Amino acid sequence: MHHISALTSRVVRHWWLVALLPTVTVCSSGPGGTTTEPTPPPSGPVVTTVSVAPSTASVTVGGTTQLAATVKDQDGNVMSGQNVSWSSSNGSFAAVSANGMVAGIAAGSATITATTSGKSGTSAVTINNVPPPPPVVTTVTVSPSAPSILIGATVTLSATVKDAQGNVMTGQSITWSSSNTAVATVSNVGVVNGIAAGSATITASCAGKSGTATVTVTSPPPPPPPPVVTTVTVSPSSASVVAGSTVSLSATVKDGQGNVMTGQTVTWSTNNAAAATVNSTGVVTGVAAGSATITATSSGKSGTSAITVTAPPPPPPPPPPPGGGTLLFQENFEDANLASRGWYDNTSAVLSTTEHIAGSTASAQYRFTQGATIPTSGNAQRHKFTPTSSVYISFYVKYSTNWVGSQHTYHPHEFYFMSTLDGDYDGPAFANLTLYLEHNYQNGGKPVMMMQDNKVINTSMGALPNNLVGVTENRSTSGCNGLAESNLDITSCYNAPPWANAKGLMGPVTFQPNPGTGYKNNWNFVEAYYQLNTVVNGIGQADGIMQYWFNGTLVIDRHDILYRTGQHPTIQFSQFLIAPYIGDGSPVDQSMYIDNLRVATGRIP
Repeated sequence: MHHISALTSRVVRHWWLVALLPTVTVCSSGPGGTTTEPTPPPSGPVVTTVSVAPSTASVTVGGTTQLAATVKDQDGNVMSGQNVSWSSSNGSFAAVSANGMVAGIAAGSATITATTSGKSGTSAVTINNVPPPPPVVTTVTVSPSAPSILIGATVTLSATVKDAQGNVMTGQSITWSSSNTAVATVSNVGVVNGIAAGSATITASCAGKSGTATVTVTSPPPPPPPPVVTTVTVSPSSASVVAGSTVSLSATVKDGQGNVMTGQTVTWSTNNAAAATVNSTGVVTGVAAGSATITATSSGKSGTSAITVTAPPPPPPPPPPPGGGTLLFQENFEDANLASRGWYDNTSAVLSTTEHIAGSTASAQYRFTQGATIPTSGNAQRHKFTPTSSVYISFYVKYSTNWVGSQHTYHPHEFYFMSTLDGDYDGPAFANLTLYLEHNYQNGGKPVMMMQDNKVINTSMGALPNNLVGVTENRSTSGCNGLAESNLDITSCYNAPPWANAKGLMGPVTFQPNPGTGYKNNWNFVEAYYQLNTVVNGIGQADGIMQYWFNGTLVIDRHDILYRTGQHPTIQFSQFLIAPYIGDGSPVDQSMYIDNLRVATGRIP
């Protein structure tokens, strides 16, 4: 009993401690069997967390980085002096020492772990390849290495910078210098300027390396002596001209090396003004039958041309007896007041008072300067007349001695007739019906009679060219829709665009290249006649006429021409044009002269 009381007393005295401590059951050898005792508190702080700093890290291959581990107890207090062990998840990428120093082994990643008292912390480490060292300037080369320049001239040098592997290094800062600025200076971009005769070393420096070029500066050579006129040549060296006509000469001046000297003053003279005179530009005029030497002089040197003057040929034969035609209008070109006589569009006229037929005082000059497509008188001169189904034209024509035409198998165009279906100002190349009268010069001129009807080409019944003869009257007659005639000299169908076609006749050589009958530089008399075909029961009949006379001789005579179809049975002619044209440009400066032009419905005296 005493023992129990003593125990009770002890329990009562320490109730507060029992209440705070866990209880355990213990065995007692004393009376009462078992009793409960409290668990003893911990003896000190306990490792609760381990953290690694930094939590992520980067290191290069061959490099190191230091990690640190922080150990804390259950109350968050840092616990120093703990034994921490370190480990790497991938030792082939990163190794870690006993004190947390991480070494990069190969490019990749690894997790580094710090452990103590069963607790751990980690850091994610990335291992990067070591960047290559920056390139180092090793050589500087200057190009060109040995240029030569004149005083006052410049040469641009370039510097090429390379590294130890011979790779070109761009974007480098280059410093330029000259060893002798009295001879040559150099700009900050390598432009060398010659100052005086001598030599200088130009240096290009970059990052402690340099390259050089040796520049030689020389005095400019003395200017060459001015060229001296040595020869004067007159072309042609000989020529024949009819009294009253002209021929143009040209003088070529050359120096001792045979170089042509332009811009020289040339004076012209004749030794026989009774036979031939010459003006200040070398144009010789035949005065009377005989001979003369024409001399061109420049700087004391001379050249000559032998001129033979022949008597003028007899006047051309008179026209044949009247053919029943009615005169529509005539133009004698005695003055330039064309507008007062019914001309319109272009009423300019260039008249020649030195070139004209006997009994006349002037003619119309159509001069093509070299390269020109139209004459100096301008574009188309037009004249309306009473509508008619047939037209006749006659005129006197003369060409300059150097006339070569277009030097192609086409052009120049000269005269045109247009129809009642075409406007007063319509272009002749794209019309319902246009007639052409001209001559093509190929070392002799051949007369050309031609027509176009481009506005009536049928493009709706198939690809062109498309022969619609006998199929429909709604068609062209000039080629793109077939031809009713055979043995034509000119046929074409082409897309300009728009589509265009032509047909016509070409006579034999009539305008001769050399003096004599029919010589191009004579006054020759030309006549031409066009008569529309008939239309029977709405069908065009191939019975139209084309005729051409040269000095009274009939050289073209066709009566099987189809001008129109039943589509336009009442079409007539009502407009005449003088519109000389060389599409590729005139090869030379050349002229055509026209006198006593007449337009009628039929052949008249």
